[in-house]
Amino acid sequence: MGPATDLSSSVSGRTDALDALPPPYTERDPQTAAEAPQYETPSYTESSSTSATTKFPPSLNGYFQWKLTSTFHLGPTAEEKLFAASTPATVLNNKPSVVLYDGPTDKHPVMATARGDKWGRSRPIAITLPPRPGSQHEQDIVVQVVPGGSLKHISPSYAFETCVGPKGTTPEKFEWRKSQGNEIKELAGLSYGWKLVRLTPPANNSVGGSRKERDRGYTSDGLEVVAIIAHNASWSMTKGFRFTFLGSGLTGTMGENWEIVVVISAVQMWFIDVQGSSAATG
Repeated sequence: MGPATDLSSSVSGRTDALDALPPPYTERDPQTAAEAPQYETPSYTESSSTSATTKFPPSLNGYFQWKLTSTFHLGPTAEEKLFAASTPATVLNNKPSVVLYDGPTDKHPVMATARGDKWGRSRPIAITLPPRPGSQHEQDIVVQVVPGGSLKHISPSYAFETCVGPKGTTPEKFEWRKSQGNEIKELAGLSYGWKLVRLTPPANNSVGGSRKERDRGYTSDGLEVVAIIAHNASWSMTKGFRFTFLGSGLTGTMGENWEIVVVISAVQMWFIDVQGSSAATG
């Protein structure tokens, strides 16, 4: 993949956000769960053109060019590239790891940036949504994506809190978890990637369990999967990843800002894997 050879990310300082989020893969305390907004538990839904997502199509691919360039595109097909993204970071500067543009070129307004440390694993990733024409906010929205993990679940994870809803006023917690599960396989075949878990417990507490037993679109601890990004397992040399919203992530009820945070954090998760692969082969 052409641009992967240039990719590296900048260093971001540790923040108090590490203390603001619960340890990943832990049960929430009953009082917190009771106070959390309750939503109707959706069934696992395949992405389709009839979904109600607000800002993005239900599914996106990452398209790259053969020539060395830091800019690539996101869209449902190679003929419909709707958004541009770039990875301009180098070891010697302080630029963001990922920049997402509100249009198909890097001349369009910046929709969001993600800034992490060199390897993206030890310090929080700062996601910033600046004001732009047509946006719902007049000041920067900053979300800290905090790396975590536990002895029970060794796989990498990153947690964040952001506001959801049409007006973006209800805070809720989410977590990216490394995955090779059924949802990844259905999206990209025998591949690997990340699934975004909604940490608000669903109304139905019997949806978890082992991979063979649990409902589709839910984790072993009974939480809903609302988005996935997977490395492309096909022979395409220009399609780097596949992304899709799932479950309540398809309904549009989470709001535009939530979708933007999810998409750029998903690309950042993929970027972390690319950096790790480049370091291993180098």
